[in-house]
Amino acid sequence: MMNERFPRYAGYGSLGMTNKYYKAGYWYKQNNKGYEGKSEAVCSMLLKHSNVNNFVEYEECMINGVAGCRSRNILNENETLVTLSRLYSISYCGDLKSKVNTYERLKDRIEYVLDFVNETTGLDLYNYLGLVLKFDMLTYDVDRHFNNMAVIKTADGYREAPLFDFGAAFFSMKHIFTDHMTLEEKIAKMTPQPFSSAFEEQAGYFDKAELKIDYAAVEKQLIDQPEALREIIMHNMQKYKEWFMLGLR
Repeated sequence: MMNERFPRYAGYGSLGMTNKYYKAGYWYKQNNKGYEGKSEAVCSMLLKHSNVNNFVEYEECMINGVAGCRSRNILNENETLVTLSRLYSISYCGDLKSKVNTYERLKDRIEYVLDFVNETTGLDLYNYLGLVLKFDMLTYDVDRHFNNMAVIKTADGYREAPLFDFGAAFFSMKHIFTDHMTLEEKIAKMTPQPFSSAFEEQAGYFDKAELKIDYAAVEKQLIDQPEALREIIMHNMQKYKEWFMLGLR
């Protein structure tokens, strides 16, 4: 496993600060609260065996002696990643999360974001948001906020960002989901984001966004993973197989 050394950049998420580094076309992120790098890498593996072709691929590595992961720079020359939170702040000088929370109905919350992005960028993010939220449901990613949903500003306009940032998947944040907790206790403690506190509710809105996974290929790839992590993944794959399994529905 590689062990890189180089200067630090600050990075932030809703569950805390992460140490990020950039070198030779790669972004590196150190683990902060648990096994985020492994979560990123396993999520990449799942997506490689899915019908999704626009996602960031992560691989585990050591950075300045600390475990983590790295990914290639996703931006071309003269491009900028603009999170939905930042896009709203630039366009309306406000906070997108606060605005969304003024709507009582889930439908209104989601459609407000879709409409605002379409009016601002010309993009229809229905499929993008649907894939993100369905994948979060599959992987138990409780840290999906408007700072890790994004579009990319190009010289000519905007394009969709790939699916990215899976570090909080599979209960990797060990300060919240401790080792002594059972899987059932961890599931009960989950608080999904950003439109609803229930994964199924927000993912279910996007019935036309299809995420399909090759279960047989994934099972082969999981052989070398820790038993506890395999248990989490297989539990959810079986629970939601009618949503995600190739050949079903």
